Amino acid sequence: MLELRELTKSVGGQPVLAGVTLEIAPGRPTAIVGLSRAERDAVARLLTGADKPTAGTIRLAGADIARARREKGRIVRVGPALPASSGQRVGKLVDAQMASRAGISGALNAKVSELKPEQRMRLALAQALAERPALLILDAPASQLPGDVRDAFAADLKEMLAGFAGVALVLASAAEEALGPDGDIVVIGGGAVIQRGAARDVSGHPANLASAAATSWPVLNTLPMTAREGRGVLADGSRLQLPEGRMLPEAGECTLAFHPEDVALERASPGCVRFVVRAGAEEARGEQRFLNVNFAGAPWLCPLATPAPRTGALLNAFVDQSRLMVFDAEGQALD
Repeated sequence: MLELRELTKSVGGQPVLAGVTLEIAPGRPTAIVGLSRAERDAVARLLTGADKPTAGTIRLAGADIARARREKGRIVRVGPALPASSGQRVGKLVDAQMASRAGISGALNAKVSELKPEQRMRLALAQALAERPALLILDAPASQLPGDVRDAFAADLKEMLAGFAGVALVLASAAEEALGPDGDIVVIGGGAVIQRGAARDVSGHPANLASAAATSWPVLNTLPMTAREGRGVLADGSRLQLPEGRMLPEAGECTLAFHPEDVALERASPGCVRFVVRAGAEEARGEQRFLNVNFAGAPWLCPLATPAPRTGALLNAFVDQSRLMVFDAEGQALD
């Protein structure tokens, strides 16, 4: 068990953690998302015992983290920097079973210097898992990888971490790293825990706009508007009437949002809301294809399974009304 009690730490005068209390159990990966690069590094240094908090305590299996730090192999940090290359053979560093688990079984006879960046990071994770640490910290492990393999690496984290009995903590640089392990997610903002729960629950039912943005892959589709007389007034002056049962504030700024995976270019059910969008360019994220579209000045992403339409074409985009989220001016979710 990793225990954080009233933990406080600042970076550049800004709170990274402000009295945060968390218990993270072993055997199920937990991702922390919402931190900047500097904030992730500060948290990682706290959790490895390299730095001391301003206030509060960190305990690993009941012992102070400083004591755990002195035990070789008890705490292991992987990332964000790519492991250094060398002339050693992969098979001398990890066995065949661990290499298979990390997805590099075909590289056992290769030298580390011959590996691609993604393979080197997989090797580093395989070596860390082989040590069986009590605490494994994955510090934005996909953040330095090329864009075409970053999403695939993050998606494989679930399989790579399967069966790990220690505490696995992912300091995620983006939603794909947080969602990939398919464990728990802790969203932090302004030094406080915004939301915590199973990854799919947090992503599907975010408490606020910050949590929704932090847990949406590849991006959160949003539509800023002003609530007026039960309708949303858009940036171009047009009005949007939401389906019955979807609440808007009585007045003031608000945001409509939904995940890219919840929009389709064909109607899937009678309960869909239709938007007339203008097609943009196609783009790939990992193995998935998306189409950039625009509605009332708002750029959105839609999954694409068919050939891309011509740029500028008008299309119907459908979103199940139950997947629409509305947030008030303060970013709080409206039921």
